[in-house]
Amino acid sequence: MKHLLVAPPLQAPTEPAAPAPAAPAPAAPAPAAPPAAPPAAPAAPPAPKAPEPGKQEGAAAAAPTPPEKYALKVPEGGHIDGTDLVLVEKIARTQGLSNDDAQALLDDHADALAAQSARFLADTTADSMYGGAKLEQTQKLARAALDRLRPKGTPQGDALRTLLDKSGYGNHLAVISLLADIGKAMAEDSPIASVGASSGGAAKNEAADFYNHPSSRALAASAK
Repeated sequence: MKHLLVAPPLQAPTEPAAPAPAAPAPAAPAPAAPPAAPPAAPAAPPAPKAPEPGKQEGAAAAAPTPPEKYALKVPEGGHIDGTDLVLVEKIARTQGLSNDDAQALLDDHADALAAQSARFLADTTADSMYGGAKLEQTQKLARAALDRLRPKGTPQGDALRTLLDKSGYGNHLAVISLLADIGKAMAEDSPIASVGASSGGAAKNEAADFYNHPSSRALAASAK
């Protein structure tokens, strides 16, 4: 019995598998944001308008001009005299001040002197040796010394009183304490003659005593 060779059944050819799809390409990076623009420069202020000719002339005309002659009133209080008037007028004219402005300058000067005098008096009043309950006696002794050494009515006496009153130094502790000590010494000891005072009274007696001294008489005799 012949063996028939049975051919294997034919199989349909298999198709090759489709290749796997390629991985997607990475996304391109987003473009960088452009740099921020620098802040805008502030707008320049508008240029000032040129004044109109008429207005410019009016402004110049409104500027104060010093008068030909100042008419200043001396403030009350006794701290201002003719010397201050001359000084204030000179300053006012140099600065082109009007009469009202010059008067205000003079008033301010008077107020400053008055404040200084009040401050000196407060310091003297607060002093334990010359102020307080002793202030009245201190002033009395100081006036006695001033009247004896620089009498009223003499050029030196009037000039000194004006200076002390005007500046306020008549109330200054250093001045009034010195005059009070002199006045006290005059009251306790022999009177002190006024330099430059008119001869007479105590001055004559002191001169007579001086020239009647034995040494003076001997000197006068030897000169003959």
